[in-house]
Amino acid sequence: MYEDKASDSAWKHSWWRRSARRLWRTPDDKGDLGGKPLGLWLTDDAVVIARADGVRAFRATTGDPLWTWRPPGGQVVGPVSADAESGVGVVMHYDDGRRRDVKRVGLTSLTVATGEVVGRRKQDAAPLGHIPSKVALGGGLLATAGESWKDGEARPVMRALDVDTGEVSWTYELTDPRVESASVISARPFVATLRTRGVRGKHSLLVLADGGTGAVTLTLPEGYERFGEQVAVTGDVLVVGLVPKDRTELDRGNRLGAYSVSSGELLWEWHGKETYQDGVLAHQGRLLVVHEYGGRLSVLDPADGRVVARRRLPGTAFDSLVAASGDLVAVGCEAGDYSHGLRVFRWT
Repeated sequence: MYEDKASDSAWKHSWWRRSARRLWRTPDDKGDLGGKPLGLWLTDDAVVIARADGVRAFRATTGDPLWTWRPPGGQVVGPVSADAESGVGVVMHYDDGRRRDVKRVGLTSLTVATGEVVGRRKQDAAPLGHIPSKVALGGGLLATAGESWKDGEARPVMRALDVDTGEVSWTYELTDPRVESASVISARPFVATLRTRGVRGKHSLLVLADGGTGAVTLTLPEGYERFGEQVAVTGDVLVVGLVPKDRTELDRGNRLGAYSVSSGELLWEWHGKETYQDGVLAHQGRLLVVHEYGGRLSVLDPADGRVVARRRLPGTAFDSLVAASGDLVAVGCEAGDYSHGLRVFRWT
């Protein structure tokens, strides 16, 4: 199941050095492109961060500026691909002045190394549902949660479109009339958050295999209100945040739940100390969890949640995004008085 998993020794090297080596960070400045990060791509050579105003790239190991791209016509950046397949990332952009009545959106493909535009097209917004909450990009797909009408009722329907052509790759219609809403949080693998109707309405996750087949529903354990908005998948294991019903529990840190993608079974829960503002990422067959407001990194074994390694990440990050490439880790967040917009570390 985990043939590509790095050995424990790869992470325990320099275990005594509890702080990862920070290579650089952006200055204490809120200026241009200082809003909440919408996407983060990292290669051995470049790190790219997308915000509402545009996309900016830096040299991965030095922080030297490489290129900047802004959407045309005063538009804003919306959803950004979770990955950069073959060194190319995809950015959705649109006129936010017409957010409740967006007719068309733009999709631009950018080369991570140079910022070159290698693809650009317009997409009819009608099949996409509410932008941006019901749209996700990744793995060459534009995944959406729209609606279809049946027996006089609107029911959520999932669609996966080819990001380059806009052609519908597959559809999946929800037949349970109790489902009130759906919102896509990952394109590949396809993962959507579902909510059922009524005062006893519950949250669940729907996971679909490629082609819109093999639907598996993940249910919340007792004591939890909803799932988080980030997922990470390695092998057969999907990890997602768990939000407790008891608000006082939030002060004791966030939780993670690991599920089997094939069966929907809850495999294990993880609640480390000071796990506030978790961001989780699959990398080299492991799970990287950035927590304590972006100040710590824990490496977990997906089989059982065992901690393989820990590192301090000097600095602070609120609502962070995390990316990894080799032994590099990038943490992006909204720049402010107590945080830096982007930090890059080497953990070995």
